[in-house]
Amino acid sequence: MNKITQIISIVMAFFMTVSASLNSLFNGDIYPFDSNTKTVGLETLTRSQGVTTDGKSWIFSGNKQLTKVSLDGETTIAANKKALQDFGQYGSDHIGGISYYDGKIYASIEDGDSFSYPIVAIYDAETLEFTGKYKVVSTDILFRGCPWVCCDGERGVFYVGNSRACTELYAFSLDSMEYVRTIALESEIEKIQGAEMYEGYMIAATNDATRAVYKVDMETGNYTKMFDRIMYEPKLIDNFGGEGEDITVLQMEDGTLFHALDIGALFIDSNLRHYKPIEEN
Repeated sequence: MNKITQIISIVMAFFMTVSASLNSLFNGDIYPFDSNTKTVGLETLTRSQGVTTDGKSWIFSGNKQLTKVSLDGETTIAANKKALQDFGQYGSDHIGGISYYDGKIYASIEDGDSFSYPIVAIYDAETLEFTGKYKVVSTDILFRGCPWVCCDGERGVFYVGNSRACTELYAFSLDSMEYVRTIALESEIEKIQGAEMYEGYMIAATNDATRAVYKVDMETGNYTKMFDRIMYEPKLIDNFGGEGEDITVLQMEDGTLFHALDIGALFIDSNLRHYKPIEEN
């Protein structure tokens, strides 16, 4: 091992120790996760924004790429490192939350802080290649980008919404990608980062003060908090203690069902935390 490699290893070990200490403070388990699929260092960039599943693998989004890995998190099955190359005309620079349906990945795409072209694009779930089909959503609807997308095969639609001031959810046809209807929420859900359907409800993961996960009734717009992912509530520094990202749903042999993605306290590690079903009163 040469000196540069040694120095990098020492630096990474130091920051991982600090990050682990901070994570233990900020990611305290109000509802405990059962296990964690963790990535560290550069690999974190490939699993930093969104997560979904086709039932056989995890599919992740990074800022500009899509990656499919085995359910144990160890083997890369497919990758598209240039997933945004067809969206240069819109200035797209960021993939957010993603959702799987019928052999396709629906991906939310943003153009930085200009929020001029919120996009939902469709990728092939096997190859992760762009299918050529996408929807530029009107900024009258999505006025602050397109941070997430959620497929609802039962109702034949996908949902999108604003991450901040989210008082409404918007349904679009899975086939035509045309607007279908608006679902008014009972009150604002702050900073939704990703969502997936489960038993007719939308399970929405947020980056709010406690990185809460909510269960939303898509007929009434009423919702309940399922659990908080951290205990610490940042007051002065946005995202201090890490960032809550996307969520997906898959029944695993170990009993876990909800799988929520977050970025660690120093943003050098990502965590896919696996939760067992929530006991409701």
